Amino acid sequence: MSVTQCGELVRLIGQYPFTGIGRRIIEKANVKVSDLAGEGFRGIVEGALNMLNTLIKEGEGAKLSLNAEDAPMVRYIAYALAASMDRRVWRRIADSESKIFSRGVESISRVSGVSLECIKGLFNELGLRVIGVGELASTVARRVGGVQGQVLMLKPFLYAVPIWDYLRNSPRNDPNWVLGTRPIIHGYVLLTQHDAYRVLEEAVENRVMAMINRFNANIDLFTPLINSVRDRLKAIEGVSPQVRHRPSVRVAPRGDPPCVTAVLNELKAGGNPSHMARFTLATYLLHKCVAEGKEREECVEEALEPFKHAADYNEKIARYQVEHLAGLRGGKKFYIPPSCQELNSLGLCPTNLGCGVKNPIQFIRGSAKVEGAG
Repeated sequence: MSVTQCGELVRLIGQYPFTGIGRRIIEKANVKVSDLAGEGFRGIVEGALNMLNTLIKEGEGAKLSLNAEDAPMVRYIAYALAASMDRRVWRRIADSESKIFSRGVESISRVSGVSLECIKGLFNELGLRVIGVGELASTVARRVGGVQGQVLMLKPFLYAVPIWDYLRNSPRNDPNWVLGTRPIIHGYVLLTQHDAYRVLEEAVENRVMAMINRFNANIDLFTPLINSVRDRLKAIEGVSPQVRHRPSVRVAPRGDPPCVTAVLNELKAGGNPSHMARFTLATYLLHKCVAEGKEREECVEEALEPFKHAADYNEKIARYQVEHLAGLRGGKKFYIPPSCQELNSLGLCPTNLGCGVKNPIQFIRGSAKVEGAG
């Protein structure tokens, strides 16, 4: 990846310890893990603590001001410290980091543009492969004739990634990212520029999670460092919505449909369910609460509770959306969950239509009479 041609991207990539450039910077520093708890790294450790506090407190909207030279080591230490924290905050940290990275790439793209070669280098740094759609079109033209290659060039796609890389780094359970909805040519999935940046974002989130998991598996190596800042870590951990809002007694009541239970479990683990999974959970909980004789305003509060564990939880946005689903905003329509058939097609039905109902809402006592549920 040419520093001359891709200078801004190279500087951005070098700030992350899981990229090739970032790893080389850390290796060049020749630092031992045992040194990290020493006086010489106090400033770097302080930066890592401040970074964790910002990521956990502000979530996907977090903004960091890291010195580019220190950034890979600050992040390395931050991930090591995070490995000692409640697992529910890991996903929030990874999600926040991925959004920061994505915004950085998009900013560089807007200001100075990003060439195909730079995009290739960026994907390569994250262990992925990408080619230009023109390159793929040429291959297709050689193998099956020029017409199909020309058709490819008319579409709004700029890049193509191998199917396996796509599957590992595309948003989970999002209907817009289901492989069957994507154009596939010769084992490559076609991507627009926006799609490519979204895949990079997911790749960063996955690599942050992998690094924290790896540190957790070797946590004893970092015990001196962790012990030196244990009180600070506990205080930082406490600002996380995932830790601060413990599951209420009714979050996982007996008798909920498996699709709802699966989303609840993912949220409790600090996960990041798809939009459709969240829609299903929110509408189900709202109807269940109303069936218990409560007012919709009160039901909004109950339906919001499990979402406080989401990696990207935002109180203002979540409340507005749930109030809209409850018919308290907008067109005043009280939404119901998607049908079981639709949920199954999106991969959100754990039993593969084995519950014997047409809609999750029918699990609610007396709900067979609810309009649209039958």
